[in-house]
Amino acid sequence: MEICIRKIGDAGVCIELPMLSAIPHVKLWKERIVTDILLMAFSNRPATFIRIDPTPDAIGYQFPYQMVVAGGKSYLVNNMECCDYQDLVKVGESPDMSVGLLTVVAGTGNYQFNTSFPQAEATLSAIKDELFTCSPDGYRVYWLNANRAYPDVLEAINDIANFYEFVTAS
Repeated sequence: MEICIRKIGDAGVCIELPMLSAIPHVKLWKERIVTDILLMAFSNRPATFIRIDPTPDAIGYQFPYQMVVAGGKSYLVNNMECCDYQDLVKVGESPDMSVGLLTVVAGTGNYQFNTSFPQAEATLSAIKDELFTCSPDGYRVYWLNANRAYPDVLEAINDIANFYEFVTAS
């Protein structure tokens, strides 16, 4: 499975599935690879899940939450003291994540709604928090200001991609 990895600014990465990928690869990307990267980023760490303009079936309602209104938008906010495996799998596999409606920010209670949902890739460099989000088309994942060095992030993402390449070739 081919994925593209680009460095964003000093401490961010964009992982992208080519738009013309085969349907089984897109399904695998949306159901497993995004989740595995999310697990790598936030397992056993405090984080905040933020869902913009939540619908009644939003994944955030499955966790303790608060509703916040800011800048004319509603936000469903989950402050997670320690992200466990099950919570991150639920979030990673949710439709909210795959279409860019949910963002994960490192830490709890420390978030800026105006930068949590970037509208253009050019605005990503302005984000200072560690942030994980998908593009609205679901083909790109952004992990900004990762808590580890870029070469380590690159190696881990390549390991995940190589694993799924082996799985799909079998």
